[in-house]
Amino acid sequence: MKNILLLLAVIAVAQAGVTLTLSSADIEAFLKAHNDVRNNLGIASLVWDKKLAKFAKDWTSKCDYKHSYGAYGENLYTSSPLKKNATDLAYKSAEAWESEVKYVDNSTWACITGEPTCGHYSQMVWRDTTSVGCAITHCKKTADGVLPNFVSCNYDPP
Repeated sequence: MKNILLLLAVIAVAQAGVTLTLSSADIEAFLKAHNDVRNNLGIASLVWDKKLAKFAKDWTSKCDYKHSYGAYGENLYTSSPLKKNATDLAYKSAEAWESEVKYVDNSTWACITGEPTCGHYSQMVWRDTTSVGCAITHCKKTADGVLPNFVSCNYDPP
């Protein structure tokens, strides 16, 4: 029985990723990338929330590329090849989410439904959201297409 438990533990670790420790510069990059978009719309800036960052870290460390469906708003981003520069990944992920602005119907301020949509962009600029916390995990590429750079930002309130 011990051997089976040990084998299961080894498999779990092999599939999990390595979550980066974000520096203050990395955190500032996530905040700046979000707040530049919000400030251009006259929306209050977000603040960093360690609880949200821990939630994002716990989720991305599983390398299971799907939404957590937790209590927070959530944006996910993956890319390849592996990037060790977390500040660059902070800007790249926010840039990808912001690019969805082209799917906003400005006359009604509504997302065009279907695919593609503007759900990531709308979470970035949701007026009632006050805080954000993000994480980056390096995952192994898997058969189901998970790419090495896995970024999650979580938002409160969603």
